[in-house]
Amino acid sequence: MRRIFAVVLLVFLFVGAMAQQKDPVMTFTKTSHDFGNLKQENGPASVKFEFTNTGGQPITISNVKSSCGCTTPSWTKAPIPPGGTGYVEAVYDPRNRPGHFSKTVTVYSNAKNSPVTLTITGNVSEKQNPVAESYPQSVGELRIDKIYLNFGNTYNDETKTMTYKVYNPTDKDINIVVEDRYKPAYTTISVEPSLLRPGEKGEITVTYDASKVNDWDYVRGYIYLTLNGQRIYQQRLQVSAIIKERFTEEQKLNPPRIKFEEMSFEFDTINEGEVIEHIFTFKNTGKSDLLIRKTRSSCGCTAVTTTNKPIKPGETGTIKATFNSTHKRNRQVKTITVITNCPEPQYNKVVLKLTGYVIPKQQK
Repeated sequence: MRRIFAVVLLVFLFVGAMAQQKDPVMTFTKTSHDFGNLKQENGPASVKFEFTNTGGQPITISNVKSSCGCTTPSWTKAPIPPGGTGYVEAVYDPRNRPGHFSKTVTVYSNAKNSPVTLTITGNVSEKQNPVAESYPQSVGELRIDKIYLNFGNTYNDETKTMTYKVYNPTDKDINIVVEDRYKPAYTTISVEPSLLRPGEKGEITVTYDASKVNDWDYVRGYIYLTLNGQRIYQQRLQVSAIIKERFTEEQKLNPPRIKFEEMSFEFDTINEGEVIEHIFTFKNTGKSDLLIRKTRSSCGCTAVTTTNKPIKPGETGTIKATFNSTHKRNRQVKTITVITNCPEPQYNKVVLKLTGYVIPKQQK
């Protein structure tokens, strides 16, 4: 009886061992790789993770997923027989990714030990930008990082400072002078150093004092430079801001409100060259005096006139829009932006519309 039991046990163990040999097993030579230091300008770096099928059945890789779009995997597509070898390749793109990185690729297959996670690590150095990238704009022979400073939303009692970065790429000195005659009155500008040696870097610092702007909403100004005594008018610097009114708590509690009888006017169909006039009527439905701070049309073809005097609560006022259709053809949509002293956003900036169709003159 014992002999029979021993034979059965041996047969069971043999069958189990054979079954285990039939399972495919993916055995990698390594499951991690350190790239060390990478340079962005050298482009993508790659590594191949090689493996052997140490099982008894072919291995088929069904998918490989990376943890980041910066890492692109590829792998052996054909089945790998027992004893055969295959690979999983990971390609890492370091462009615009300075600093340490640790990424993974996960291998899915029919192997007994699936999924297998592979890891790549390294460090990407800061890109050594050439002059053309760091200073893409130019004013005369002077290279500059930008020609436009946008101060964004700025309260009417606020002061902000921003900087242009400049570089002398020539083999001679460049003396930089800001043309005061054309400089916006609300800016204070300094150049440091004003004399740039060959290969030297500097800064043009602009301080924007909104209390001196005397304007509202979008305001743009220009800065002209003289380089070595030569005025550069073709290439000018720009500064802009959206000037907003800072309201007191009293103004917020007792606001004026502008209420238009109509927000748009349709002039139907006219012939090219005709002039259309329309008066938009509004009322102050608020608790304090209403002021029209500014009106701005979307086109030079549309003139706007309005009163500058305060509108008392309950009183009415008008805004006259005049559209000249000369050189305008087909469907026309013109807007008029009205800026007020209303603290509430829906009344502070209101947009009116003139729409219609212009029949073109017949070509002679």
